[in-house]
Formats: sequence, C-alpha cells, structure tokens
Amino acid sequence: MAYQHRQPPNSGLKATPQHSIKAGYQGQHAEQQTHRNGTNGQPYTVGDPYVTHGQTRPNQIYVNGAYQHRQAILPQQTPPQTVQRAHTAVPPGTSAYAHAKIAHDGVQSAASPGASASPGSYLHQLSNSSKSVHLEPVPPTPPLEYQLLLLSMAEEYLAAAYGRGSIADIVHREIEMQEYYKLIATGLGCLEAVLKHFKLQPEREAIVRLRYATILYEETDNAMEAEEALSKGISVCDRHRFIDLKYDMQHLLARIMFRKSPRAAHKYIDGVIQDAEAYKHVAWVYAFRFLKLSLYFELSSHQDMLSALTQIQHLMSLSKDSGDKAVLAFATTVHAFTCLKVSSDAESVEQAQRSLASVRSWQYDPVVGDQHELAIFTSFVELCCNLQMFDPDQVISKMQIMQTALKIIDGSTFSTADGTFGVPIPLARMPPCQSNSGIIRKWNADSLLLMFNWMPKEDIYSIGHLLSGVAMAHKNSMDGQKAEHMLDEGIRRIECKHYSTYTWNSIDNSSSGISQETSKIQKSLMLTTAQQAWREQLVACMQLHLAFALCARTSWPAAKAQQREVLKYLSHSSSDRPVALLAAYLEGVIYQGCGFPEKAARRFMNDMVSMDEYRRTPHASHFQLDLALLSTLNAILAIRSPHHPLNHMVPTMLTRIDHLCSRSPDRRLRAAYHFVAATTSSASTILQTKQSLQAALQLAKAAGSNQIMCIDLNFMSWKFFRGVVGDQAQKSAQASQALAQKCMDSLWMSVSAGVYADTLDTATRSDEAARVREMGFVAAQALPDVLQQAMRNEDVLHGNASVNA
Repeated sequence: MAYQHRQPPNSGLKATPQHSIKAGYQGQHAEQQTHRNGTNGQPYTVGDPYVTHGQTRPNQIYVNGAYQHRQAILPQQTPPQTVQRAHTAVPPGTSAYAHAKIAHDGVQSAASPGASASPGSYLHQLSNSSKSVHLEPVPPTPPLEYQLLLLSMAEEYLAAAYGRGSIADIVHREIEMQEYYKLIATGLGCLEAVLKHFKLQPEREAIVRLRYATILYEETDNAMEAEEALSKGISVCDRHRFIDLKYDMQHLLARIMFRKSPRAAHKYIDGVIQDAEAYKHVAWVYAFRFLKLSLYFELSSHQDMLSALTQIQHLMSLSKDSGDKAVLAFATTVHAFTCLKVSSDAESVEQAQRSLASVRSWQYDPVVGDQHELAIFTSFVELCCNLQMFDPDQVISKMQIMQTALKIIDGSTFSTADGTFGVPIPLARMPPCQSNSGIIRKWNADSLLLMFNWMPKEDIYSIGHLLSGVAMAHKNSMDGQKAEHMLDEGIRRIECKHYSTYTWNSIDNSSSGISQETSKIQKSLMLTTAQQAWREQLVACMQLHLAFALCARTSWPAAKAQQREVLKYLSHSSSDRPVALLAAYLEGVIYQGCGFPEKAARRFMNDMVSMDEYRRTPHASHFQLDLALLSTLNAILAIRSPHHPLNHMVPTMLTRIDHLCSRSPDRRLRAAYHFVAATTSSASTILQTKQSLQAALQLAKAAGSNQIMCIDLNFMSWKFFRGVVGDQAQKSAQASQALAQKCMDSLWMSVSAGVYADTLDTATRSDEAARVREMGFVAAQALPDVLQQAMRNEDVLHGNASVNA
C-alpha cells in the first residue's frame, strides 16, 4: 500500500505522488534494489516485507520523473534446523557481542532472498581472529519470531523519524522531509506486514492495529485504511472483551471520521455514549462527552458553542450524580470558559463568574485541591472574566493569583512531560482496567485517570506572560513599562530556537525557552507543526498587545517595528482572522497617531474592522464587535472637523453605535463613547455636553484609564475654563497635565502644557506660563514631523488624537 503523507502547513512541499513513499527492509539495512521483470520490462523493488516470498503485488510509485511499478517480497521464514546450524559452532569464550552478531548475520542470511546460511564462513572468520579458541557445540536456539522482529523494526523506524531533530528546522528542507517520510513509511510497512502475514495473539493484534491506525491518522491521509484497521480491531476487542482497547479505538475512529464529516462523527459518538451509559462505564461516558466538546471547540461557530454548552450541562449533571468531584470541577471550569467564547456581554461574564465561584468553593477538597492544572486553568479563565469587565483592582488581584498558581505547576501529581494531565475518577462502577496508557489509565488501587491533552509547561508559562502583560497594560506608563517587559519576555522565550529549563520563578533570568525534558519527547511531524503554528500565533498576539502599549505612550517607531513582525506572520497565516483584525485596527491607530487622519479614516471605515463589515459577518463575535465600535469612534475623531467632506456622517455614525456602546461590559469603551459624543455632537446643549464629559470621566476613573481621563480633562479645560480666572480652572488644567505626564503621551503632554499655560497667562502668571509652554514644546519634539506641522498650523484638538480603549 502506498502512503499519502500529510503535508505540514507552509512546509513548501506539495502533496505529489513522489511523497507517497514506501520503503522495505532487508536484513539490517533498508536497501532498495531495482531489476527488470522479464515479462513486461517494468522495474520492481525487492527487499520489502509486505507479501510472502514469490508473490507480487504491483504498486505505483513516482521515481525519477515517471510512475513505476514495484514488487515487495517478504523474507522467507527459515526452517528451524537451518537457523540452528547457523548458530551451532560458537566458542564458549566468545563475547556477547559475537553471539549477537552471529545470530543477526544468521538471520540476515536466512532472511535474504536467494541467500543460504553459511555457518562455515563465520567459523572461518572466528578461527582466523583467534587460533587458540576451541569450538564447542552449543544447544540449538529457537527459531526467530519474525513478527516480533518486524514490530521492533517498526518502532525503531518511527523513533528514528521522530528523533531527527527540530521539526521546525527540517520542515523547510525537502531532502530531510523525504527522509522523514521514508522512515515513517517503512515503519508503517513493518506494522502492515505483521497484520497481514502473521497470526497474532488477540490482545497483541488489537494493540498493533491501534498503533497502526494512530500513525496513519497522524502522518498520512490514508483515512480508509485507518478506519479498516480500527474496524477489524474493534471486532477483535468485542470477541475477547478488551473493553478499554475497544473504547480507545472508537475514540480514534471518531476523530478520523471528524476530518471527513463532522456531523457523522458526532452521530457516531452519540451511539458510543449510549452504549457506555447502558453498560454504566461512567469514565468512558466522560471521555466521549469531552471528545464531543473538543470537536465543537474546533468548529467554533456560534451554534457549535451553544451545542458545547449543552454537552457541558450533561457532564456536570452526570459527575454530580456520580460524586466525581474532580470531573465536576473541571467541567464547571470549562463551562465558564465556554460562556466567554459564546459571548462577552455582561450576562455571559456573570454566568462564567458564578461557575468559577463554585469551583473556588471546592478547592479545599483534597481531590480537587491536588489538581494543579485545574487551578491554573481556573485562574486563566477568571482573569479573562475580569479583563472583560475591567475593574483595575480586581484585574491585578486575579493576575497575582494566576502567577501564584503558575509557580506550583512543577509539583503537579497528575501531569506528564508532554503536556497531558489526568483527572482522577473512583474505580467503583467501572470494569477492571490494567492499562497504563491510553485515554483511561489505572492510577492506583482505588482510582483511574481520565487523560487530557493540554499544553506543555512552557506554553502555559507563555499564556501567563500574555495575560499578565494585558492585565498591567492600563498602568504600563506609570509602572516602569512592566507590561512591555512581560510581553517582550514572553516573545523572547518562545522565539528562542534552543530551549533551556525555566520556571515562572525565574522569569527575570536570562535563560530562554522550553525545558530539555520536553524537547526530548518524541512527537509526530503534524503534532509538532501544529504546536509550532500555535506558538507563532501566540507570539503575534503578544506583539500586537506590545504594539498597543507602545502606541499608548506615543512610541511610534517601536510600535511600527512590532507591526512589521505581525505582518510577517500574517503573510503565511492569512487565515488567522483575530490576529488580522487586530493588525488592521493597529494600522489605523498608527496612521492616526502619526498625523495621517485621512488614511486612518479609510482604514477604520472601509476595512474588515468597520461596522459595516461586522454587520455583514454572520455570527460575528463580540471581539469583532468591540473592534468595530472602537474603529467607528476613531473614524469620528478623524472626520470631526466641520471642514472635512465626511463630517456630515458623524451624527449617523454616533446613532448607529449608541445602544451597542451602552450595553458593553467594558467601562473603557463606554467612557470613550461618552467623550466622543460630547466633543462631536453639534446638536448637544451645554448641559448635555457636561453630562457626557462627566460620565466619561467617572467611567474612565473606575476603569483606571488615565489616557481617557487626561483627554477628557483637557477638553473640559479648553471648552469651559478658557479665559476664566479661578482656582477651578487652574486645578483642571494642572490635573490634565499631570495625567499626560503619567501616561508618557507626548501629544497630550504638549496639548495639556498649552492649555495650562493659557490658563496661567489669564491669571497673569506669565513667567510660570512661559516655563510650562516650553515643556510643551520639548514634548512636541518627540512627535512625528507631520503631526508637529499640523500642530503649528491648527488647533490640535480638532484632529489627531486616537482613542485606545
């Protein structure tokens, strides 16, 4: 059988016939020989253990620019007496290595087509090397079991393929990729030969079929062959009551079916769940319901998320009735996570927080408290909930809880080095389980483990860096740029090619990367490629948040450098829509901050982040809605001047987003809307303008947004206290200047200095006004040249401030 290998994303290799490689094994080495068949003149390949000696099975393979047929021949099984003669004359003093070599060479001679065992040649070699050795006969050895030899060869070939070095390095080199495929194909060929030509013990046959189908699933597109192997294996398990092996095969079969038809896979899983419930195999009911949940997450449409919530409700109900507290806690945390994926509105966030509160109430139970992965997962989701509502004090508190949880991950009892972890389930009501591998594993005399694939320890740390950077971004300028340092550290650790061990406690250490223990884990090409793609996406997210933090303090060159890195990622990952949306919004922010309001308006109004695009997108996420609202607010600021040709659209744009902004759970977004409405609505009365500005100021203060507070106070000073002499006017202008300095925003430092200097001039404090105005001029020197020229030509409050809520 020819194996059509799966091509990793962006490998540069096409899925052409020359990659459908099948290699054989002759003796000790995989040697390919080609000769002409006398009947049809077609080249065939010998030395392939696929069919019995003398039987041919043509296969087409693409070699040297043409399709060719090939013949695979299985080495003849040597009769027992032949093997005995090849091993009889071994000196008593011969070393263990000589014993092994004589045995191996005898096997090679017996297994080679057309070759005969010649023990005399080995005796002659030994006599030449040691004249004093006296040869004595030894008892005959039993015949070689070829099935065990082929199984050992298969594992060695697969191990050699997985151990060829960094997959990230070889994936772009065609020759090494072909060598990788050859090793995988040869290993598969050995497993196939065992299944086709040997009578195996039932349990061994089931294990080999599961292994064979797993490699086909991970490394090839031969879905039909994998399904056939699993179907036969399930029949074997049914006949001999191998319960765990049967469920493992059904689990894999459902994943294979999902590639072709998600609906058929879900229907098949439903049937398996019904059978498991009928037999009261509770642990396997959990396993297949969690499998359905993961498949819904992979599809990730709105309807799929609603179906996922239904599955979680079944899991929570079953685990509660069965008294499986660890499963209940894990399912409840997944419920909170799913609520955030369904919607980020206030109701969904509150529902998620109620679920997390239930999990926190169980943390002192020993069964739940020992689940370190659960504690970390819960802290991640809890921090995300608070980031949606954004109470600054709560955000910092939850971030510290998360960082504390990350410090104890090394002491986890139920995790493994490859990123999997187990949830304990009491052994009661379950059939006997002796397996130490698979989805359900024996843990001790009283409990089983339900295994989950999650993330390696180093990727968990990377998530911690990202969330910590986002949580501290609101006070980045006042806190020594800690958010920037956290994000930059996370990027540096992932991008390092050769990783070394580190923990969360060593976050400020200069060592970088993932642990040596994890780097030694053998992984398939597709799994490693998918993991690498996920890490690249994570780096892009960190670079985007780092760019926004730099924009907030008007460090435009550094922000543009991060933008270029994100665009490099999108050049080969254009299907990553969330990153593409953030990158498009970032481009508009940079245009507006650098003094190009026309380009910014076009980006915000006509691109994928516009409100029109959001309305055209079916089942658009709340993430896309938030970006559309921010884009609309920034577009209004760009065209707010009465002389702008698009100024007439401002009232309509405000009306379209009014109710959407009012319902947003994010205080910063609501504050930005109130400020924009107060400064651009021509129909508003003075009282309405004051009310809007006051609402924006209160919301910004509650959310800890010094930037919006600074902009709001500057406008209030300019609008209501210009030319007014009094303490209130001076306090307002002075407060806005102090906030601008805290934000390290060069634009608003210059603007606030000008407003404060005008207030001082009105109060006849000319000397102090001159000093403050000079500070404003110094701050303006850090701005882009285009923006400096615009500030000299017109009032800066009529144009170029962007809102980063």
